[in-house]
Amino acid sequence: MAQQTFKGIVKYKMTVIGAADGRTDSMKVVFGNNKIKIVFYLPSSNENNKVITKSYIDNFSDNTTLDIDDEARTYSISTLNRDQRYRFINTNKFEAIDNNLCICYNADKEDFDNNKYQKIECLASVDYLYRGILNYFFYGIQPIVIDNRIVFDFTTTEKDGKKSKIFLYELKAVEDVEAEFNVKGFNIK
Repeated sequence: MAQQTFKGIVKYKMTVIGAADGRTDSMKVVFGNNKIKIVFYLPSSNENNKVITKSYIDNFSDNTTLDIDDEARTYSISTLNRDQRYRFINTNKFEAIDNNLCICYNADKEDFDNNKYQKIECLASVDYLYRGILNYFFYGIQPIVIDNRIVFDFTTTEKDGKKSKIFLYELKAVEDVEAEFNVKGFNIK
């Protein structure tokens, strides 16, 4: 299993531990052939409690990002952002997320504001790889792949103790995920 590139869906919860509102959002990441789709599920600010989705497809073959408006059934195309806000250093320590063994990485302290953050870290899977992409950060900020390993946990710890946390809650291998990347019936903006 560790020798093959993962194809499938990873679902994450997003929360801020120590925040007054206790709000939890979620996102889904689809790993396909040289493409990654990210779908955010956010609560509406209206009283109708409708969930808003925001989707992006990053295509590594042609270095493009599709910014998809699911409700309007439209999308725009831009150049793929290959920035990496943090340089993560392998600590040679291990932890487990939902019974999945992970390697612990810490961001280089020179890459973040030490007056605001105590620590920035992520846990990357030992068994679930995404070969061909050494490091991939969504919009240059959120690590999705580190050292060809799928990130299962990304945590920023602020000086006041608050922790922004994005962590795995479901993992599903799917052999054919190409339907997830289909924008047929959507219009270009």
